[in-house]
Order: sequence, then structure tokens, then C-alpha cells
Amino acid sequence: MAARLAAQDITVSPSAWVFPDNPPDQMPFLRHRLEPDIPAKLHNLSDIGYSTHDVFVDDKGMVLSAAAHATTPAFERDGYLQQVQGSASISAMYHPARRAGKPVNSQIHFSVIFNPASASAAGPDATPRLLDAYAVVDPNWRAVASDPSIHQRVVWATVSVDEAGRPTAVKDAPRDVAALLGDGVKPWKFAPARSGGRPVAQDVRVPFIVAESDLAKDTTPPRVIKQRPPVYPFSMRKSRLRGEVVVDFVVDIEGNVRQPFVARSLNPEFNAPALEAVSAWEFEPGRRDGVPVYTHMQVPVYFAMRDTPEGGYDPLVVERSGRDSTLPEDLRVDVEPKIRGLLSPVYPYELLRDGTRGSAQVNYVVDSQGGVIASRVVKASRPEFGLAVQAAVERFEYDPGLKNGRPNAAALGFQQDFEDYGPLVSNADHRLLHLEAKHPERIAKLADLDTPPKATVTRSPIFPRSLAGKVAKGEALIEFIVDEDGSPHLARVVSASDPAFGYAAAQAVSMWRFDPPTSKGQGAVVKVRVPFVFKPVAQ
Repeated sequence: MAARLAAQDITVSPSAWVFPDNPPDQMPFLRHRLEPDIPAKLHNLSDIGYSTHDVFVDDKGMVLSAAAHATTPAFERDGYLQQVQGSASISAMYHPARRAGKPVNSQIHFSVIFNPASASAAGPDATPRLLDAYAVVDPNWRAVASDPSIHQRVVWATVSVDEAGRPTAVKDAPRDVAALLGDGVKPWKFAPARSGGRPVAQDVRVPFIVAESDLAKDTTPPRVIKQRPPVYPFSMRKSRLRGEVVVDFVVDIEGNVRQPFVARSLNPEFNAPALEAVSAWEFEPGRRDGVPVYTHMQVPVYFAMRDTPEGGYDPLVVERSGRDSTLPEDLRVDVEPKIRGLLSPVYPYELLRDGTRGSAQVNYVVDSQGGVIASRVVKASRPEFGLAVQAAVERFEYDPGLKNGRPNAAALGFQQDFEDYGPLVSNADHRLLHLEAKHPERIAKLADLDTPPKATVTRSPIFPRSLAGKVAKGEALIEFIVDEDGSPHLARVVSASDPAFGYAAAQAVSMWRFDPPTSKGQGAVVKVRVPFVFKPVAQ
């Protein structure tokens, strides 16, 4: 990998062996030059930014595992991290490391640094220039209770850099991580500040990434031995859309994929083929201290049209909920939020059963962390449609908007059409509706099953943002049908202390998965009821 890339003053550090001893004779290097970029509106950033990458490359050049972090989503939104991690899930991206001439597994670190103009390598005067950075691992990391998918936070502190470019102290750090930052900055590299062409000591304000535990030295991740790319859905070819689905799964000690589910998706139409592809993959199991172990993994699966520029079009266009002139100053951004994950609303059961069509629009606020913190139904042909869209929107995930180069809250809007023969309703939904109406006796009762239904994947419902601060708790009872494959369908709100609790619970149920139910050894469909209790979660 080149030590420098000329693009918006971007520096890519050389690949480094992550362990303290026994590096290979030759480090792995990329087969193709990477060309990172950031939005034009960010070319005048005044702060340092960076992304860090710890990558496990096997002896065939495949990226098997990667821990990547960025100080702001602006530094990954143009596909750079996808180049490092994602495309390698299908084909070898690296020339592997070599020891004594033979290819070997390796684990490397590198960082991508975005320095401001004040740190330019040219000219007699400059602020300290960051050359390499590392995420700071917090051994006592606790995921945010309201969102366990958050694996890092960014904190700011002042670093003292001496005349040789060595970081000597960290000041003004948050008290709970001050000691961690003091130790974590030691391997960082800087070019010293300059005054009149001479190096001088100077303080510089930098962001630190505080993350959960990194890849472990005594752990070898699973190695793929059979993998086929996903099939682009024939029904989507006319749309020419591209998309990304992040699939979460476990590789067991025999190398089989277990409990796959969609952790995040840019287009729900791609969810089923992504799950089908990943479910068929085979691995050499991961090992800890040489012993096969169950290994939790997440992989991005990409869908693109080969004969379309840039692989197609994004599935969702971000719309502001109002003009800049009408928005409060704290909701105005220079760069719009970018969607990372969306969900299809659950079609209200009674309206689907009766063939009722309609639409709804919800306006909402995305905070500086990319989460939806407030929402409001602005129009709906039926109240149930508004509640369903609101429940889905509140689970959307974004790269936050940017203002003056820093994450900022933004106001957006989303509209959904409900059609009983549209994309929100699957063939399985129609089959089960017919079965329920014409042959209810074919739907098994819980007592008829060989074993009680076992949920292999569950997602907790979100306390509705519209009710936060208004009620202290809530309840809902949801009924749904589990099909022969273990997928839930036709979620219905039986009762709820507030309708918003009912639709939040129904949205969560749509993401569950079960062991396929059987009755007398044969595949069965079964109707299930699940109660939910809502309590506000402290942020």
C-alpha cells in the first residue's frame, strides 16, 4: 500500500503488524490502489479526522475479519471502508503476507488520516500533522442499553506533541477515559508543528475513538471454504437499484452458518436473497487457543447491476422535512444524513385482510449519532398506516448529517404507500391470509407441535419516541403466524395500552426468526401470541 494518496490531503499509513513480535517477512498488500474521497463540502475542514482498520488477511488474500472505526461517517460514506472490507467478502483483495516465501495468515493495522490545511506538509508554519492513529480499546466497554449495536464513541481531547512528533500527554479528556487515552495515544505518530520552518512543540485538538475489544491474538476467525455470491432478484432488475444487506450469524464448530438474520438493510427486497446466500456458505470454524469455537460474525452482502454505472441507484432518496429557511438553526446541515439501514413498515393486519390501501408520511429528527430521536405523523389516509410507518422509521439507522464538518441533527421525511399487492406484502403473506380465511383448521395449535416454538432471533421493540416523557410504561399483545420456515407473518395488535406500543411491538416481531415448527414430524404453520412490556431506557 502506498504510504500517501494524493486526494484532499489524505494520508494512508503503511500496513503494520498488530502483534509485538514475529512479523512475516512480507506484509500483505492491496491488489488495487484505493482511492478514498470525501464530499466536496468537507474540503475546508478545520479538524483532524481519521479511520482505523485492523484486518485479518488469510493466506489466499481474503479479508476474513475486519474491525474498522471512523471519527465521523463522512470519512466512510463514499465507500472507502467498503473497499477495504466489503468487496473482499467475495474475492481476494490482497496479496497475502509471506513467510519464508510461503503465503501465511496475517493481521495488520493501518489508518486513513484526513488532515486540515493548517497541518499541510508544505510551508514554514504548520500545526501537528497526524500520520497514524489507533482506536482506544475500552476493556470495560458497555454497549448503550437502548442500542446494543453501538460499538464505539468519539471523544475529544488535547494532545501535546513535542519537537520530534512524539505525543507526550493528553489533556482535557473526559474523566472516565482519561487514563485510557493517555496509554492509547502512545503508538500514534505525528509530524511536529513548525514555526518559521523549524519543528516546535505544540498542542493539538484531536478526536479519539473509544471502542469495544478488538480482534484477539489467540483467536483465529472462521475461514470461508465455500462461498457463492448472492443472486440479484429478477424482480428488481427493472428498478436497477443497488443495495447492501448486513447479515448477522454464528459459525458453529463444524463450520456451518447458524441463526442468520438481517442486522441492517438498505433495501428489504434484497434481504431474502442475502440470507439465502449466506446460509449456504461453509467455513473452517474459528478457533481459540487452537480449539474450534462458535463465532459470531457480521458480513455485508452487496447487490449491484453489472451493466449499470456505479452498480445502480440508491434505494432511498433522503428528503428534508422542510426548507432550510423554515428549519431551526440546530437542524440545518451542509451534508444530508445517509441511510445505513431501513425497515419496511408492517402492513396493519385488519387493513391488509380487508384489502384496504392507503399511504402515510412521517417527519422525524436524526440526531448527531445517526439515530431517530423524534417522529411525527404529518398525514395518513388511515391512522393505522401512520402508526405503522412511524414504528418503522424509528428503527431507521443513518450516518448523521454534517454541519461545518461535524455530525449534526437533521430533520427528514419519509412517505410509504400501502398496497395489498405491493412490496410490503409477500407471497407467503397472501398464502397465509388465504389459509386463515378458508382453512383455519390447517393452522396448528401450540399443543399440536412436537416442541414449543423456539425463537432463534429476537429484537426488542423500541419505546415509541412519540410517547417518551408522556407515559412511564406500556404493554402490548401481538398475534402472528410462524410459517414452515420459521418466519413470522401477519402480525396483529390484539391489545395495547397505547396504539403506538402495539405497532412498535409488531415491527419488532417482523424481525424475529424461529426454529421451523413441526407437527408429527411434518412442517407446520402455527399461530402464536407474545406479550410485550415497555419501559423507558435511560440514555
